[in-house]
Amino acid sequence: MGTSAATPGPTKQDCEKGRDDAFDTLNQDQSEYDKQLLALSAGFLGVSLAFVKDVVPLKDAVHLWEFDWALLMLFGCICFVLGTFQYGIHSQLSLSEYWRLMGESCDAKDEEKAAIVADLGTRWIRLKHKHEVIKVLNWIAGVLFGVGVALLVLFVTTNVHREAHLSHADVGYNSSQPHPSK
Repeated sequence: MGTSAATPGPTKQDCEKGRDDAFDTLNQDQSEYDKQLLALSAGFLGVSLAFVKDVVPLKDAVHLWEFDWALLMLFGCICFVLGTFQYGIHSQLSLSEYWRLMGESCDAKDEEKAAIVADLGTRWIRLKHKHEVIKVLNWIAGVLFGVGVALLVLFVTTNVHREAHLSHADVGYNSSQPHPSK
């Protein structure tokens, strides 16, 4: 019957291209999301600390807990994004090692190749897990950002509405009845 030809493994160029593609994808996807979220969170945190006190005098504000929790959520978002950056760097180093070993497997002899391929399988599972952890961390950061902004908007609108209502009540008469001077 004929001999079956062994399927050729990836070439050194395939390994290098795979590595480069993986780094590009990981960098573009994670970095852009993290940068946007970090910039927005830091911006909202800075704006809220600088200007909310001018719009809503904190000594007269109601529901001050909303403001406190909004700041806490935005700060938490920043911490999660920074943590994701650090974990992403760790993941990139692991991915680099994976592709280095993949390159070694291209040049390895059959008995060495089997051990390297087994190690690559384990590393790939770990890399997939790290990718999932990064997605969860980014999701948590996004939720913290959304809740923080919502609480900040709620705090400002509640207090601006209250301030407007109080200033209207200070007029001293009910606008539905004729003014006493008429």
